[in-house]
Amino acid sequence: MVSESQGSENLTVPGDFFKEVKYFLCGNISDQVQKLLRQGGGKEYSYLTDLATHVIADNEDYPEVSEAREVYDLPVVTPKWVILSAKCGRLLPHKAFTPEDNKLFSGLVLCLSQIPEEDRKALWGMVTFYGGNCQLNFNKRCTHLVTPKPEGAKYECALKHTKIKVVTPDWIIDSLDQKKQLETEKYHPRLIIKEEKKEPPPPNQEEEEEPMDTSSANQAEALMEFDQSGLSLDGKKKVEAPRLLNLLNKSACDQTPPDHRSLGRVQSPLLTNRRIRDITNSGHIDASGTKLVLSPRDSTKVHETIQISQLDDTPPFLKGDGELLEYHGHDPKINVPPDTCLLGCIFVIVDYQDQVLPAQLETWTRVVHQHGGFVDPGYSQRCTHLLCDNQASPFFKQAQQDGKRCVTAYWLNDVLTIKKMIPPWKALHLPTPFPHNIKPCNGQIIAVTGFVDQDRENLKMMISLAGAKYTGSFSRFNTVLICKRPEGEKHKKALEWRTPCLNVQWLSDIILGNFDAMKQTGLPKYQNFSANEPFQLDYHYVKAVMGPWTTALQLSQDTLQNLSRSRVLFTPSPPSKSKRKSPQDGNGTSKRQRNEPIKPYRRLPPEKTPRVLFTGLDIASVNDLTTKVQLIGGEIAENIHKCTHLVSTKVLRTVKFLSGVSSCRHIVSPAWVEDSFKHRCFVEERIHTLVDQEQEAQFGFSLAESLARARVHKLFKDTCFYMTPNVIPRLDMMKTIVESAGGKVIGTKPAVNRVLASQQRQGSPRIFIITCESDVQMCADYASNNIDVYSAEFILTGVLCQKMDFESYRF
Repeated sequence: MVSESQGSENLTVPGDFFKEVKYFLCGNISDQVQKLLRQGGGKEYSYLTDLATHVIADNEDYPEVSEAREVYDLPVVTPKWVILSAKCGRLLPHKAFTPEDNKLFSGLVLCLSQIPEEDRKALWGMVTFYGGNCQLNFNKRCTHLVTPKPEGAKYECALKHTKIKVVTPDWIIDSLDQKKQLETEKYHPRLIIKEEKKEPPPPNQEEEEEPMDTSSANQAEALMEFDQSGLSLDGKKKVEAPRLLNLLNKSACDQTPPDHRSLGRVQSPLLTNRRIRDITNSGHIDASGTKLVLSPRDSTKVHETIQISQLDDTPPFLKGDGELLEYHGHDPKINVPPDTCLLGCIFVIVDYQDQVLPAQLETWTRVVHQHGGFVDPGYSQRCTHLLCDNQASPFFKQAQQDGKRCVTAYWLNDVLTIKKMIPPWKALHLPTPFPHNIKPCNGQIIAVTGFVDQDRENLKMMISLAGAKYTGSFSRFNTVLICKRPEGEKHKKALEWRTPCLNVQWLSDIILGNFDAMKQTGLPKYQNFSANEPFQLDYHYVKAVMGPWTTALQLSQDTLQNLSRSRVLFTPSPPSKSKRKSPQDGNGTSKRQRNEPIKPYRRLPPEKTPRVLFTGLDIASVNDLTTKVQLIGGEIAENIHKCTHLVSTKVLRTVKFLSGVSSCRHIVSPAWVEDSFKHRCFVEERIHTLVDQEQEAQFGFSLAESLARARVHKLFKDTCFYMTPNVIPRLDMMKTIVESAGGKVIGTKPAVNRVLASQQRQGSPRIFIITCESDVQMCADYASNNIDVYSAEFILTGVLCQKMDFESYRF
């Protein structure tokens, strides 16, 4: 068991262990901690600055702690974070080591005895996350002995000390569930009823201590896993309440407290094999080896369920001039099981094909099926829900005319979280009335205060959706401050600098189409900070979109009675050896065929096999073209870097398209696939090269010429880029585009001398600085040394045209 005190005197770390940590020390920090930070390559700042990544403080009473959180949005950790990270061999989650002394288990030292290793790791993660300490040694520091059996030397010793409480692991789990320390008397192990008998453990078995070095990595795994994904303790990922939003955007390794609800009861070994049970309503899904789970995280699920329960009993309604409109999900008279909360829902997905990978869309489809719904490949009258991003597409207009419900992936995420299909209740749940290229809040720079965890993430999404720029820190450059309460350092600074302080409703109204709110920041409703649910949308602005929700979704009794049989059909199964004819879908393709590998008419040698990707096409077209490509011997590329042929209907400024300009041999129209399929072999690409006269004229380039230049020379060869934190598109997207063009993205801000040397020294990689309006102040040292700083368009338009324009995009 990893503890702070064990063996820290001789602890060492590799020279690059803390290389990404730029820290400010606050309070009495031991020499050992400072030595580890320096030894691991950390950089210390002698003053508090937004260039820092961590503030290390021994308690929260220092004014710099609140300033770091409110003004600079920096994580504050205790010295224990440094020591345990070093012991575990990786940087541990921040939230487990905040300096507050009011956490649930603050001040407690728990000795874990006679608990299996897997369960012990889980309990260590939970106790540590909530401020406590765990150890295997039983000594005078202990406040609690945690054991499932009323026997053993440690147990007998604990009974002699009245100050040491003896409890079962259930005490930890139930205390977390109730959010308070429960009475220990009810959790004494002697109260466990023994129903079976097993051989007693060998003498002194409970006294055996595991070497710390062999368990450190495991302890880190436990804490990281609970922080990020809520894995069950047998190491298997659960697949019950998948999250979808990270399929759209971040990789989000948000730092979230462990989900104690996934633990359940640790029973006596005389009753079970002591494996901690799983709670099925807190599972996750993982695809392609990455965390494709959508926020909100488990700690937010309870909060959201409480908030939404108000809508369960009383449907959301809109009062107008003598009218009362009630909105419904399913027919309230029918009790739909939570695990089939999408029963009767038939989805058609549009707009998201360019925002997520095809594999992720398949995951969405599978998740919908698992919860009782269907996903159709194309729009038809049988559709009940259109999953769309905005109201600009013809699909949305048709769906509105046909009385279909139009929602976003955020709505689907939250419905799966609460396991009840109810009407939209947040602005994020409805498609925006403006397309991607027209944003009402362009030029706005918005900061946030008072919101934490998923609420803050939701606000970031709303800010991005409205076209504004989010900054974690607050400065004079900010144009708006979104507050939960009129308090805190940021709020004081906003009043001093006369920056408008507004509530979430202001941003929500803009997203819903009330663009007049941009000029009405002084209205009382935008200065009201007492709302219990700040994200609740104003239904007056969305009466038309919410119209279909006035009629409840009806389910026949046959549908409910045949629920179990229907769900069997949703679950993919191995191909049957039976020669029975497979049921077919509307396109004449059997369901079994869709799950089987497609056998090509002919096989091509690897060097002549086209590897194809699609962008800008709806999912039905992608599925159809994919089948045709595979039938004539082609393959679907794993990623854009391995793609030889990119198929699109127009020039796009997506990550896939821009990367394809630099790395793909050909960018062609869908006609190339159709023509190749017709001839049963891949035809000449030249006559099908994509031509988009409108976009090419707008950006002043020729796609054919850009592709030709990219084949001859990589645009960003021997070029490095540093991007300031708030550059849009975000870093991972820009990195893909830059690397496809032969360049490199560096994560650490380069010194002025290094940048100057790179531009003057022949043969060394040149370094360019990319920034945005909200980060300009971070580049003052470059400007004072006559170093040019550029906007993101230097990369985006440069890749499209395959030329570097040093004049047009200079700040």
